[in-house]
Amino acid sequence: MQLLQKIKQSIWGIALAITLGLGSSSQALAQQNPTPKVNTTTTDAIFIDATGKKVSLSSLQGKVVFVNFWATWCPPCIKEMPSIETLKNKMKGKDVVFLLVDVDGNYEKAKAFMEKRKLDLPIYIPATSVSSTYLGSSIPTTIIFDKKGNMIQRIVGGVDFASEEVEQFMEQVLKL
Repeated sequence: MQLLQKIKQSIWGIALAITLGLGSSSQALAQQNPTPKVNTTTTDAIFIDATGKKVSLSSLQGKVVFVNFWATWCPPCIKEMPSIETLKNKMKGKDVVFLLVDVDGNYEKAKAFMEKRKLDLPIYIPATSVSSTYLGSSIPTTIIFDKKGNMIQRIVGGVDFASEEVEQFMEQVLKL
């Protein structure tokens, strides 16, 4: 509890440091939104999985959804991938779904990328254009939705998702 209070007290200074590229990106999630807040203005999005099946965000209600928009040529995306896999493993057995969406829409290239790096992350490609509510002009971008489909967090830039702060945040979202 004391950690969250400290984060809340220094959120503006930390956010400025992150914007300027200072400090540790491993704390970016907690600093952008230390306590999950519901944003009910979400729109649906549809992605295609490895089998060609279309998966909509609305079909995943009842689970916390972690969506990461990335590309194989993006250095910050590449850097955060192992930490996403660590978080995925920490969340195993819980109501959390991970979707790693290759913004280039090249499933085979994304699959080869994951295999080369020995990463076990679920790859998706966009079935349609992605709303700017979710994906602006920068990657990586990560969106976290609660079990009701509300957008809880939108993170632009690389993050160390293996950090304890991120795990605590995800546990809070699971309770919403």
